[in-house]
Amino acid sequence: MTTCWVPRADESPYNIHNLPFGVFSTADETLPRIGVRIGDQILDMHKAVLSGDCQTCAACTALRDPALNRLLSLGKPAWKQVRAQVQEALSEPSLQDVASNWLTPVADAVMHAPLLVTDYVDFTMRVPGSDRVYPRASNGRPSTLIPSGMDLVRPAGHRRGDDGHTAFGPTRALDIEAEVGFIVGGESELGRPVSPDEFEDYVFGAVLLNDWTARDFQELETDGLGPIASKSFATSMSAWVTPIESLSAARTAAPQPAADMASYLKESDRYGFDLHLNIEVNGVAVAGADFAEACWTPAQQLAQLTAGGALLRSGLMYGSGEAVTGQWSLENGDVVKVTATAPGPRGTTIALGEVETRVLPSIT
Repeated sequence: MTTCWVPRADESPYNIHNLPFGVFSTADETLPRIGVRIGDQILDMHKAVLSGDCQTCAACTALRDPALNRLLSLGKPAWKQVRAQVQEALSEPSLQDVASNWLTPVADAVMHAPLLVTDYVDFTMRVPGSDRVYPRASNGRPSTLIPSGMDLVRPAGHRRGDDGHTAFGPTRALDIEAEVGFIVGGESELGRPVSPDEFEDYVFGAVLLNDWTARDFQELETDGLGPIASKSFATSMSAWVTPIESLSAARTAAPQPAADMASYLKESDRYGFDLHLNIEVNGVAVAGADFAEACWTPAQQLAQLTAGGALLRSGLMYGSGEAVTGQWSLENGDVVKVTATAPGPRGTTIALGEVETRVLPSIT
């Protein structure tokens, strides 16, 4: 099994089998840049490129950007090449002296949004047995996607007042929806549906999401055109994007599909991912869920996005839908953290980047 020369990395859930991508800066180097997490360190890809012989190829140019979008646009061959080069730099003893100069402690880093999300779609993960023909989803708002660590201002909107009449004010039922988000790279052809079997050709990686919901606003929107005020104010996402290749050992058989499922959703290899999600509020565990129990697989959700001819493009993110059930009415000052782990190769464990958010009072 591949081992890493970075101290304590082999025992970390951010080991050499994981290697999530993010964007960070430091007090001394304030320009945001791409990094790869290894243990409690970040491999600075900007420094790695500048130290190498190649600085002008497409991949090296993309790795010097302050966001992952250009790397996403290069497609799967480039993703695999970059990942293999990072693994070599972190495992080859002869490269230790030079690559050590590219490391920054996680504790010294300021994390930023890892990419500019160009489109956002949120699916429903669990559905009644009588309604399993195709995955249901709604379009979200990319402009209010925020990275882990950014505070959430309690939203204001319309809800039923104590007298039963509609009133405008801060939500009294701010709730958690823990999900897994999938980041798309490359671009499909307008009008050509993408099949579930093409999932790994288009999906670069996964992040954890907290797709916040104002349940009292939602009550007034169920008979309208869909969620607006109840969902549009914020979705928190991890600062680290775990490559889909990192989740190879976490593949697991998905639940049996419905007999009347649409034909374009049928997979030659039907699988989900063995992820276990946890939610903490103020440091206390309140819920957990197994992501593999989802009715619809991530590959089927990707296929549904293009079933009518819509295209995929780099930077699109789609949410799996709520993996953890239950309702919490959060108070101002509450801190919510979503974490997840998955099996790695040969008994190892990998972690997805956490999502941690503090709730602030409304400004209304």
